[in-house]
Amino acid sequence: MSASMAVPARPRFVAFTDGSALVNPGGPGGTGFVVLDREGSAIRFGGTRWVDDGPAGVTNNRMELRSVLDALHGIPAGAVVEVTSDSRYVIDALTRWIGGWRRKGWRTASGGPVMNRDLIESIAAREEEVRVRWAWVRGHVGHPVNEICDALASAAARAQAGPAAADVVAALRAQGALGVADEPRVVEAWEAPRAPGPGRGQMSLGF
Repeated sequence: MSASMAVPARPRFVAFTDGSALVNPGGPGGTGFVVLDREGSAIRFGGTRWVDDGPAGVTNNRMELRSVLDALHGIPAGAVVEVTSDSRYVIDALTRWIGGWRRKGWRTASGGPVMNRDLIESIAAREEEVRVRWAWVRGHVGHPVNEICDALASAAARAQAGPAAADVVAALRAQGALGVADEPRVVEAWEAPRAPGPGRGQMSLGF
């Protein structure tokens, strides 16, 4: 969406993302994400394991970028989402560097090709459809939902079971994103907001 369009103080969607490469570069790697729909009283979360990521290979930065794509997947056009990441690379790439890269034909200051252009452009394309507000959080300092995303990404990379819905809800409550009485549904895809109802199973991407 246009950068000139104001982003509401309280976005409908709140997303948290993290990525991990057990060997950087080389992998295997994993993504982790949690998305809360405040209007629909629903959450969507999961992770994906990557053992190969094309010519670029599996790297921590690519897993960080892919976790954002996972989180933005399916969010309705025109919706507003706040994306919180512990990767300065991701946030700076999408908010500070991308304009210069485009002007220079996707070349760095030294003249080399911009790494991870494919994923950066994919995220930028989603930003043409939804309004994204970026937020950074320092990793591994006890941020409850960031820690859950880290656990989801690490579990995906290791092909292990990750945190369950109860863990995600507890983290969102600890972070203040949910109230103690809130019982969000777990969904696999977003839909129009409705009254809270029975939960569905956890979405798992590649576990």
